[in-house]
Amino acid sequence: MGYYLTFNYNNLTYGLPAENIQEIFFLPQLASIPEAPKDIIGAVNVRGEIIPVMDLNLRFGYEEIDYHVNDNVVILNHEKLKLGIIANEVHEVSLIDERNITSELPYDVTLTELKQEKFISGVVQKEDQLILLLDPQKLLRYTESQELSLDLDLFEIEEESLANPENDTLTEGEKEVIRKTVFFPQASEYERKLLQKRANNLRESTKLKDFTGLKPISIFTLNQEFFGIELSLVQEFIKFKKYTPIPCTPKFILGNLNLRGEIITLIDIREEFNLQSSGLKEENQAVIVNVDGVVVGIIIDAVNDIYMMNPNDLKLEENTDNESVNQEYLQGVIPYQDKMLGIIDLNQVILGGNLLVDEAV
Repeated sequence: MGYYLTFNYNNLTYGLPAENIQEIFFLPQLASIPEAPKDIIGAVNVRGEIIPVMDLNLRFGYEEIDYHVNDNVVILNHEKLKLGIIANEVHEVSLIDERNITSELPYDVTLTELKQEKFISGVVQKEDQLILLLDPQKLLRYTESQELSLDLDLFEIEEESLANPENDTLTEGEKEVIRKTVFFPQASEYERKLLQKRANNLRESTKLKDFTGLKPISIFTLNQEFFGIELSLVQEFIKFKKYTPIPCTPKFILGNLNLRGEIITLIDIREEFNLQSSGLKEENQAVIVNVDGVVVGIIIDAVNDIYMMNPNDLKLEENTDNESVNQEYLQGVIPYQDKMLGIIDLNQVILGGNLLVDEAV
């Protein structure tokens, strides 16, 4: 399983590994980069760091489209290389089963026939949406190979000229030069001021709104109580109807499930958290986890969210909103939607507690 940030641009949906996302912000004024390729549309000053910005539409050879003030810039980060990418709409981080990633498209086209092929690691069909998964390392290496001139001198253009390229004090030749070098030339005066204000805020801001150091967790419910587990331990989420009960086993072991030829033991951890076991329904959900090689399915009510947790927010000595919940099997709690969310310690639950799944079955 992998977690990806998905976004739309020019009616296509792209995905990027969440671990390579540094931050996301609304489109600011960009400074032109001398002798840059057409697809590198400018640079942004983010707290003193000059980052080039790419238009995927131009990189892949499609027709140029207009920009809008509601567009976003997604900043990629890998081994100190950084690149901004224009996006029309950014979605939440999604969990994608990497076994479903393929090079085959649902219509008679292969990846090698796509203009994006060089920078795409694969495609995945998620519900009714086709997602093109970009290779961040290739995008960053390509940008590095351009040997762009990135320094603060790019931003020393007079703001008056930026705000009004039709300034009457300029000659027609000077106006034409400005039209060609100013980003988003069709922007209105109001939009230009908004873009410049955003650029100023990015340059002067000190608080980094990013994913750096954050840990993705999956949030689900048990008896209407919210819990979270580290996404790195999650193999997949499933729905099932049939399973095989196992006689003479502890109460928490519900039985075995055949998942594509692999036998998975299903367990119910509600009682470990002082929650009443409600039994199974006609259709049930489970999260398949792998804890140090022990693979089990944990019965859950529903999957609610994929959330990027700041480990510094984890509190070890506070209760969840439900004080009856057993704290022994929690790593701690974090603030989530005006509540305190318990993060389950799966190592303790599966291997160190009363369950000992690998020995009980």
